[in-house]
Amino acid sequence: MSLKKADRAIDALQRGDLKQAVSMFDQCNKKLSQPNQMHACVMAYSQAGRHSDAQAMLKKLIQTVNVTPQLMSLSGDINKANGKLNDAIKDYRQAVAMAPQIPELLYNLALGLFDKPELSEAIRLLEKSILIRPNYVKALILLGRCLAGAQQYKAAHEVLEKSTNLEPDNQTAHYRLGRFHVHYGNTEEAGTSLKSSLSINPQLNAAREALILNSIYTGDYQGTTALIKSTLTSQPHDENLIAIGTDWAIEAAQEEPYVYYQTAWNSHPTPSLFRSYTSRLIAQSDFNKAEILLNDYASHFGKDRAWESVKLNLLEAQDNFGEMMTLIKSSAHRSHFQEQQCLVHFALGDYGSSYDCAKKLHDSQPKDQYYLALLATALRCLGDKEYERLVNYETLVLQADLQSLFEHQSQFKPFKDSLAKHLNGLHITTQPPAQQSVRGGTQTPGNLFAQNQNPLVAQLKQFILNSSQSFFDGLKASKLDDSHPVVSNCPKVPYFHASWSIRTTQGGFHKSHVHSKGWYSSACYIDVPEVIGNKSDAGYLMFGKPPFKIKDELAADYKVKPTPGKLVLFPSYFWHATKPYQGEGNRLVVAFDVGDPNLFV
Repeated sequence: MSLKKADRAIDALQRGDLKQAVSMFDQCNKKLSQPNQMHACVMAYSQAGRHSDAQAMLKKLIQTVNVTPQLMSLSGDINKANGKLNDAIKDYRQAVAMAPQIPELLYNLALGLFDKPELSEAIRLLEKSILIRPNYVKALILLGRCLAGAQQYKAAHEVLEKSTNLEPDNQTAHYRLGRFHVHYGNTEEAGTSLKSSLSINPQLNAAREALILNSIYTGDYQGTTALIKSTLTSQPHDENLIAIGTDWAIEAAQEEPYVYYQTAWNSHPTPSLFRSYTSRLIAQSDFNKAEILLNDYASHFGKDRAWESVKLNLLEAQDNFGEMMTLIKSSAHRSHFQEQQCLVHFALGDYGSSYDCAKKLHDSQPKDQYYLALLATALRCLGDKEYERLVNYETLVLQADLQSLFEHQSQFKPFKDSLAKHLNGLHITTQPPAQQSVRGGTQTPGNLFAQNQNPLVAQLKQFILNSSQSFFDGLKASKLDDSHPVVSNCPKVPYFHASWSIRTTQGGFHKSHVHSKGWYSSACYIDVPEVIGNKSDAGYLMFGKPPFKIKDELAADYKVKPTPGKLVLFPSYFWHATKPYQGEGNRLVVAFDVGDPNLFV
């Protein structure tokens, strides 16, 4: 009977009836003994998203047959789908070692390394696969993405264009070439490639998203607004498009910026839409609308984990920590609210419990700079000397004067003035980004160093590279031990993976924050108002003061006076903010994060 069921399950799988195939394999999987039956069961479970079951059956299969490269690659696919990237890469390596001349196996390993990301080895593997099979378009596309991430833009462009020439009807080839042009600032070429991908597949919403970003980066207010409106008229429930359209509406100071969220919510409410919508409402301190949405969500879905999470975020924004603690203690999902528990314990003065929560968060994601900042703050509250090791300003902060890089100091002012004029022209919005730290100012869209090809920006980037490289090399030679997060989280190749300009006027400031995905962050001052001086710390860059409530309030414990041409580098987990100033003039800054490569393409 089991054999007959297995054969019927295989037949259902071959007919595309996955539900029936999985159901029948569930009834007979313990008695499967034939390799073809076990292999089919693995495929059925994998396609159904039951990756743990697929892995268990694959292990059983491997015990009964000679291990092949294809089986090891399949194991890698399952581990990767199960979130076990390191195990997947190990499997892919074994597959390649067994059959180093099979291009598909080289590609699978390269894709795993791309996700890690370890681009140099991925590039070598892809180049080898293309040598074996020159028209391997899938590998060419991934190679282009790797080269773009490694900032080898000319080579990336060449291989991505080659992929579209080899397969003109390949939607992915045109889409990735379009993403490259968006990232690199080639506006017209981006539009052409992305529209080509949509002509092949009109349902490719990722291409619509990239088209909108491309339009935003050009500063075309009316064109962007019209494009967002037309796109969301045809795709009213795509949450990525809704988020981009709403953030643009907020930065452009449009009336009713939440109309796209509200329209989607009225017709098709979902938990993910609820979380995305309320996160923006809370960030904009629109607590009444957030409360209304909470009640509406409860009527549709009940007070589930998503409801509790948003309720906790709303209570925290309103400093209602007692009610937060009550909700957390009564929740069946308490283990998922470590971050909220941590903040409650800080507010109530229970710093030992704050430390315990922060430690669990940090251990779960060691590279997350926000969790590391929480841990450092708990140590400071406890008076632990470990805080001084983690937050050693004298060792870990660079203050450099870019003026010193000019042969004659008189050359700096015309460079600075011309650069400031160019940067000011890039500030196309009127309001700060919806969920970021700046208040009373604006931020340039996109990745400044990648997409802006102005020679002044390129010169500034080179100045920064010249100043920062020796500092980063010095960190490696310093007395920091291998367990220090600056050392343990140091990327193999530090890239400028995000860059932008911030402009604030009097009264403008940055709320305290960290850059959760960075390694090192920065502020490079281009223009500084004359009112920022030595008489007070108004307008200064301040370190160490957290953005959340602490019973025994912590003050900033390090500050930097801005001056034109000053470059400041600091670990991304350092709390940092700027104080408002009063008086004429703009504070114009170029900022960037150093870390793993940008994988936008």
